[in-house]
Amino acid sequence: MKVMYMSHRYHTNQTAIMKGWVESGHEVVFLSQYAGKIEDYKYVKPIVVGYSPLFRAFDYVYIHFLKRKDPFAIDMKLKCGIPPLFRLAGYIRKFRPDLAILRERSMYTICMNAICRFYRIPTILYNLSPVWEKPRKMDLAHRIVWKLTPEYRMTPTNLVGIDFTGLVKDEKGYWAPFIVEPHMAPEKKTYFAGGRINVFCIGKYQERKNLLMMIQVIEELSDRYDLHLTIAGERSNHFHEEYYRMVTGYVRDHGMEERVTFLVNLGREAVAEEYRKADVYVVPSTGEPASITVIEAMSFSVPAISGSDNGTASYIDVGKTGYVFEDNDQNDLRDKLELIIRDRDGLVRMGAEGYRHVKENFQFRNYYEQVEAIRRRIGEG
Repeated sequence: MKVMYMSHRYHTNQTAIMKGWVESGHEVVFLSQYAGKIEDYKYVKPIVVGYSPLFRAFDYVYIHFLKRKDPFAIDMKLKCGIPPLFRLAGYIRKFRPDLAILRERSMYTICMNAICRFYRIPTILYNLSPVWEKPRKMDLAHRIVWKLTPEYRMTPTNLVGIDFTGLVKDEKGYWAPFIVEPHMAPEKKTYFAGGRINVFCIGKYQERKNLLMMIQVIEELSDRYDLHLTIAGERSNHFHEEYYRMVTGYVRDHGMEERVTFLVNLGREAVAEEYRKADVYVVPSTGEPASITVIEAMSFSVPAISGSDNGTASYIDVGKTGYVFEDNDQNDLRDKLELIIRDRDGLVRMGAEGYRHVKENFQFRNYYEQVEAIRRRIGEG
């Protein structure tokens, strides 16, 4: 099968999926709107299609003048970015995929979906909105967008958090989980390097990642446990720089330099090395659409903890492979972390169960089954 992806960027959470397609004998082309700072092109190198000249001019004015104080101004292009239509159509016409998978309901997707319809290429929407969510909005604007984007969709998010209360199932939405390779079996892993419990956390240096809260939890628990926290974060703009100075200043002012290590802009292999050294992994963020890191940690036999406002919190088998704490609740995060670290033998068992969980539920076959299920429904339509 010939598969074409389109996304705003080639995120590292696509690497295992691309490997699965390639090693299964399929042809894959990945179109991206722009190139990220840290990407892994081992299996597929994306084609950067970019934006139309007119939109690029508008985007420059928007970011540098109209919204220069807004750290999220750069995200406007993800919804409103307009592609160079003739170039985009040329790539589609040349490759002629059997299936196109398009990221998000956006102007870019509307344009590409229209081109694929012209060439009678079936399309699937890929986004992070959960399969189980609150009843969708039915106003005219939303109905128009749904009409102009793919009818069926897949998402790595089953629900946000672990509570189904008040949620309804999208009958045209399919849960196609993130996937990762099993990296380190529990029998090959060495826990408690240096005699202490090593906690690992990944997140951009920005407020919603709750890195300061994570540091304060370590500060609280360090009276009773020998802990070390490693934070690996992206620092690529002046907003990140400001937050980085704040959290490093807190650590310095509170005499925690020996307990907290800050790492910046790590590549994929460097991140893997940190997982190998970790004993517990934590996602303290709020407003986290879907973090693949919970199963990345488990693939290294590391128990995971996530906040409830995370689209992959349900990947954690609570009490067996980790825990989920209440969003933005520092006390609950502290309590859930303590549940794991107070029993070192139990921590090791959790790590082993997490590795098994990944091997059974987060492999390419699990993803591919959902793609095929959607293709069958499209064919029946």
